[in-house]
Amino acid sequence: ERIRVAVVDQYDYKDDTPCSKPEKPCEDDPEQILCKYKSQIDFYEMEAQFAMGPVFARHLGNRMYRGEYFAVQCDAHVDFIKDWDSSMVSQWKSAKNEMAVL
Repeated sequence: ERIRVAVVDQYDYKDDTPCSKPEKPCEDDPEQILCKYKSQIDFYEMEAQFAMGPVFARHLGNRMYRGEYFAVQCDAHVDFIKDWDSSMVSQWKSAKNEMAVL
């Protein structure tokens, strides 16, 4: 509940399904992640043919920042471990430096 996700989705409009579309309609399965946490996930969708590479996508992702106290930016192939957010906050606190970068 304390996490907000911003997704820059570069896909082929003709052949691919956007990341914002759940596998089933939310009315049929409201427990899907995209349905359950809909209010905490923002998407920026763009046609892959107009994508200008990962640096531009990271720029777009950075522009989706809304003043959260903590922010993490990563690519699609990153795996997170259970309770990664609590672990990061604990590490930050243990640094005893408000400006610490982990």
